[in-house]
Amino acid sequence: MSDKKTIKNKLTDMLKQLKKGKKSEWLVVIVLIIVALLIYTSASSLFNNEESEAKSSTNEYVASLEARLGEVLSNVKGAGKVSVMITVESGSEIVIATSTEEKTNTSSGTSNSNQSTTIVEKPIIIGDEPVVLIEKAPKIKGVIVVAQGASNIQVRLELLKAVQALLEVESSNVEVFVGN
Repeated sequence: MSDKKTIKNKLTDMLKQLKKGKKSEWLVVIVLIIVALLIYTSASSLFNNEESEAKSSTNEYVASLEARLGEVLSNVKGAGKVSVMITVESGSEIVIATSTEEKTNTSSGTSNSNQSTTIVEKPIIIGDEPVVLIEKAPKIKGVIVVAQGASNIQVRLELLKAVQALLEVESSNVEVFVGN
């Protein structure tokens, strides 16, 4: 209970001091609050835009892969109409080219000398874009195949083998169901 009183007393004292202050002090406080809010909102919207762009490119990749896989699987003899759903663990990974620079600092005192090495990696940029060495596709977590002809065990097995061969996933991560 005493903590609430002390906090209330401190806030009351601060308000009294601000009321005694000049109008210019109030103006400075208001401007600082507005600037802080602007910086916060612009930084958070920039982060959200980058995150949504990454999710969008991953979703586009998965949708394209599902369409292509569905088209190929529908050509398996007896499969009929095929639908595919793919889930991924994470987004794509990009490896950027970097240059490594080693800096050695030597400091000597009266009785001993110290040497420290700092390694600095900087991205290699051509124009305004960093040089991309590798872009790794998202890791596939699971695949569901729904096919009209999957009631035939031979067709089901061929669909399973095709998915395994094309996507390099374990059979435990692939399910084949009978469709309408």
